[in-house]
Amino acid sequence: MQPLVAGQLRTPGKELRSRYGAGFHPLIAALLVAMGYYVGGKIGFALTFQPHPVSTLWPPNSILLAALLLAPKRWWWFLLLAALPAHLMVELNSGVPLPMILCWFISNCCEALLGAFFLRRLTNGPIRFDSSRAVAVFMVAAVLAAFLSSFVDAGFVIFNRWGHGTYWQIWRMRFFSNVLAVLTLVPFIVMWISEGFPPLRRLSAARYIEAALLLVGLLVISILVLSGNVGPSPTPALLYTPLPLLLWAAVRFGPKGISTALLAVTFLSTWGAIHGLGPFVNRSPEENALSAQLFLILIALPLLTLGAVIDEQKRLREAAKKDEEHLELALNAALMGTWDWHIADNETKWSDETKRIFGFLPADSEVPPELFYGMLHEDDRQVVKDAIDHAIRERGPYAAEFRMRLPNGSVRWVRGQGKVLLDEMGRPVRMVGVNTDITTRKQAEEQLHQRNRQIRALAGRLISAQEVERRRISRELHDDLSQKVAALSVAISHLKRRIPDTEQQIITELDGLYCHTHDLTSHIRQLSHQLHPAALEHLGLEKALAAYTAQFQKEEDIETNFIARLNGRTIPFEISVCLYRITLEGLRNIAKHSYAKSASVLLEEDGQNLILEIADFGRGFDIEQARRGDGLGLISAEERVEILQGKFEIRSDAKGTKLIAKIPLG
Repeated sequence: MQPLVAGQLRTPGKELRSRYGAGFHPLIAALLVAMGYYVGGKIGFALTFQPHPVSTLWPPNSILLAALLLAPKRWWWFLLLAALPAHLMVELNSGVPLPMILCWFISNCCEALLGAFFLRRLTNGPIRFDSSRAVAVFMVAAVLAAFLSSFVDAGFVIFNRWGHGTYWQIWRMRFFSNVLAVLTLVPFIVMWISEGFPPLRRLSAARYIEAALLLVGLLVISILVLSGNVGPSPTPALLYTPLPLLLWAAVRFGPKGISTALLAVTFLSTWGAIHGLGPFVNRSPEENALSAQLFLILIALPLLTLGAVIDEQKRLREAAKKDEEHLELALNAALMGTWDWHIADNETKWSDETKRIFGFLPADSEVPPELFYGMLHEDDRQVVKDAIDHAIRERGPYAAEFRMRLPNGSVRWVRGQGKVLLDEMGRPVRMVGVNTDITTRKQAEEQLHQRNRQIRALAGRLISAQEVERRRISRELHDDLSQKVAALSVAISHLKRRIPDTEQQIITELDGLYCHTHDLTSHIRQLSHQLHPAALEHLGLEKALAAYTAQFQKEEDIETNFIARLNGRTIPFEISVCLYRITLEGLRNIAKHSYAKSASVLLEEDGQNLILEIADFGRGFDIEQARRGDGLGLISAEERVEILQGKFEIRSDAKGTKLIAKIPLG
């Protein structure tokens, strides 16, 4: 029997001759073929109706065919030669003339070669018995090989004048004998040799008990009914007594189990018929042999097919289960769950992921449509109902995005998609589909919309800031620089019209012009410094900040402490500009709004990051209110840092404010 553990399946397409080819040396294979051929010949002669020259069941041909199917083609000639001594031994001991012996060996080899050739041509791969197509191909090849070789065999018998009967009687007995042997022996030999025995530790005790009970029951019924003394007029129903056990073997033990059971039934029933026992004893020996052969062939064909179909269905179910598991993993990874709604019965079935999306546990009962609608956001409930009704009415697809409120008060966004399934009359009977948790996507979309609004607001503020800055520069140029230039011009013009009489007066006038010029130069330098920090470009960030903080302390009368802890690493210019601008904006805000008496600026390296901290000990402010205001300081600083893949943070309370900018250097 095929002792398969429940749920254990062979890999489809496994090469059945791999074990034979890899594990056997040609000499060992030849020895096994010779031994099997000899034993099969002895059994064949034992199952021969005398005085007919043809056995009811002739195993040697099938043993030789199985050997060729298991072996590489390059071994075939060697295996055929190995069978010749065994053939001679078994035939000479049976009193068969030498010419007939040689002719029979030729016909036996013809059947084996024809069967192997047809199977290799029709399968183009390993010989299998685990699918309906493979079994059908095997049956066609086996019957065709037996059909053709039986003509040769019957002709040899008539030519050598050996035995009794006409040509067609001999052909018929030879044909059915070969077909029966091929159907029962070849699958048994090929599967057990190629697949071997599974490790004992992989089999459960219940499996052993089941196989033993099946084997004992099959032997008992076969011995009592098919090879026992059932009387001169056996009941036809007795022929069906082994059928339940054969079905048991096919269903529970697959192709290997049914081939083993068929072989046992075949040998026992044939042996009984030869010895006048069993249900096949009421007519002449020829008719009894034909009845036994037809009975066994006709039950072997569907049962071998049944075993293959069941094995095939097991593999398909296992593959479908694996596909379902893979699909479920993919759906879970994508936050997607399936649903199935039987419209007529109003029953639903949700996958575990769908239940999770809607806040249920996998073990919870199914959710009816009414409860599903009740869970939806009141603004989306009718939209979903209309989408489902439209899909059912139009026999089209369904798609809707909706919200649902979870018990913790949060809102989850879900996208539902599905289609309508129709019956034979075109009426909607089911809807199937998927639900996708799109909360993260919706949040990202909302953040993107908010970001776009901020950008649009920032763009508007930038335009306004540009106008304000232009007006400021214009005022600086007109009200201050222009007046200073005008004053200088007036002084020069006055000196030109009235040159002083004494040298001391000239020096005094020139000193005045020098002061005007120096003041004008300082003002122009300050304005240029505000527009573009030239010191940053020439001196670097550390010295530029040190200079500016010193100037800030002098101008604003706020004690400002600057500390730099750098490792001498070159700082990229774009980072220097960013932190310099943030420092200017931060110190300017301290001077305008904080009323602080002291401030500090810290510039340090922390691994791969450059950190700027600006702190004051004055009056804090509302950060969110400042963000919503008209100023651009905070927003501009955040934008600058974000462009450089950094982080920007502001902490403010009644004790003061701290601004932190952290930008990666590498």
